[in-house]
Amino acid sequence: CSSDLSYASLTRSLSLVLDEYYSVLQHCGVSATAGDGVDGFWAAVDRAVEDFEADYVADLRDRVDEPKARWRAKGRRDVERLQNDVGLAKIDG
Repeated sequence: CSSDLSYASLTRSLSLVLDEYYSVLQHCGVSATAGDGVDGFWAAVDRAVEDFEADYVADLRDRVDEPKARWRAKGRRDVERLQNDVGLAKIDG
């Protein structure tokens, strides 16, 4: 049945995504009673902050800046066309 094949394919894809996710996930052990590993925990948090800034925030800035740059470029082209149109109107008039 094709739905069984689709289900198997989806399950396999999800498994690969989870494998990739957990392979790069930072982790450390911390004892709730003795407090052992707290320094390692904060080191892992610091690394995660660096990764977040380097990967996610940089990508987000690029995604925000790209439409703005396109909008500014379109505005410059529109102004140039308007200036050309106004210049042609003066010559014809």
